[in-house]
Amino acid sequence: MKRFLTLAALAFAVLTTSAQREPKLTIKAGAGLSSVVGADANTKIKVAAKIGAAYDLKLYKELYLIPELDFALKGFNPDGVNFITLDNVVHMTYLQAPIQLAYRFRLKKGGNIVVKAGPYFACGLFGSKATISGWGFRKEVDVFDKTYGFRRFDVGIGTGLAFERNHFTIGLEYSRGLHRLHPDFRLYNQAFGITLGYRL
Repeated sequence: MKRFLTLAALAFAVLTTSAQREPKLTIKAGAGLSSVVGADANTKIKVAAKIGAAYDLKLYKELYLIPELDFALKGFNPDGVNFITLDNVVHMTYLQAPIQLAYRFRLKKGGNIVVKAGPYFACGLFGSKATISGWGFRKEVDVFDKTYGFRRFDVGIGTGLAFERNHFTIGLEYSRGLHRLHPDFRLYNQAFGITLGYRL
């Protein structure tokens, strides 16, 4: 009985301490839409998704630096890209690392509004096979094929708006690539969606 009471007291102390401190780690997941943009883009949108974690680093008062690490599913639904035709929906899975500057607005009735923006860096892990055709040839290649595929590395900017209350958060996010997906075409990643998170 004494051992049970001791464990219960310790558990209560841990819960009380974590409830008093502000959560720093956020586990999040989301879904939305992705596409490519640019002068050579002639595509349709497809479903996008992400899952990852972010960590709040307090800089000054309500100003934070938030590094994040995500698995992000992007891509597009081809409708013709210049002289090359991709017959399949293109899926690209990235390991993505946004680093955003955020400001947290405290609401009088509880909860926070968070506004954030900053760069992201991404490395393509894997993706779908695509059949490309044009100039008299037809070939099935990996989406990150060195000769016919897209560049594996991407860099861009992202913005977000989120509402936090207690340990839960819901937000809207948008990202836009600044690095060409292919050296011969002006195509850039674009994704937007809604995320849900739990703050620890």
